[in-house]
Amino acid sequence: MITEIEIAAAIGAHDTPTVDELWDGPGNKANLSNDESAPYYRKAYAWVDPEGDGDVKASYRFIHHMVSGSGTIGAANIRGCIAGIGVLNGARGGTTIPDSDRKGVWSHLAAHLRDADREPPELSTRSLLAGVQKRAFPMQEVRMNERSDGGIWLEGYAAVFDEPSEMLFWGFREIIRKGAFKKTLKDGGEIKALFNHDPNFLLGSIHGKTLEVEERDKGLWTAIKPPESRRDVIESVERDDLYQMSFAFHSVKDEWPDEHTRELLELKLYDVSPVTYPAFPQTEIDIALRGLERAMEHERRGEMTPGDYALINAIDVRIRGVSAHRSIAEAVRKRSFREQLFYQWEYCRYLQKRS
Repeated sequence: MITEIEIAAAIGAHDTPTVDELWDGPGNKANLSNDESAPYYRKAYAWVDPEGDGDVKASYRFIHHMVSGSGTIGAANIRGCIAGIGVLNGARGGTTIPDSDRKGVWSHLAAHLRDADREPPELSTRSLLAGVQKRAFPMQEVRMNERSDGGIWLEGYAAVFDEPSEMLFWGFREIIRKGAFKKTLKDGGEIKALFNHDPNFLLGSIHGKTLEVEERDKGLWTAIKPPESRRDVIESVERDDLYQMSFAFHSVKDEWPDEHTRELLELKLYDVSPVTYPAFPQTEIDIALRGLERAMEHERRGEMTPGDYALINAIDVRIRGVSAHRSIAEAVRKRSFREQLFYQWEYCRYLQKRS
């Protein structure tokens, strides 16, 4: 066993050669020998469980070194380091290592990137809203209702069930199914009403009894009582200048009945928000990145789903539709399926940086 005195959870940075080539984390992990001691495994990873057995590779996380078929640990892989920082920042579901260890792991991975003359991605502040998506819909059955308490409430449906959305950025539509909000509302978590999803522009909250949210047969019904200081929002709705409602959510469960349709079956709701403009393509690029990361993990485990294939096909069509990238896309399609996935992920990262 490794004690906390012998080793910190975040393994210290070390000077090694670096390479920039395709990265296969699970593949390199599988190549590691199973009968080695802690100093061997420390060369490949950036974190070890202080309460785990240091002579067992299952105690380690954040592999980022190339490992040969014979188990020899080689250079730090630049893409593996970048992927590791991505996980620290919430990609692929994030990490469960203690928050106190995140900076140390980042420093280890960042040191390799600097050795390769690369500027490391910043370590983001952990957010409860990591992985949150936003969707906007025209508000339905909207009315301003002056209640007996004298307050003016903005009432209407923020989402409607069983109606296909507009075609999204990646070539598919979404349908919210009845019951999607049932559990999140039953759980009783805090939900806010914001303007343009801006936490500095608070309109109401469940806690303050200035927001009511209810799942009805038609969809997600909401009622917001804005403060006097935000009456301009009410005026904009009355003038029909403001006519779209968006909600921030995390998809807990979805299904793909075909490659052009995503059904949202269970959602975690964070806020509802009147919006000036609907969701930006940036949001959909983020969704594509998370979907590809999930597909890459499924592919490694041999558990690809219809939804994975649908997203991959949609992104492939979009890439080949951009004349500047068509020749590259065609060349990549001749490579292995895993390499195609990685190329698509890098393409989405490129779009994300441009947005």
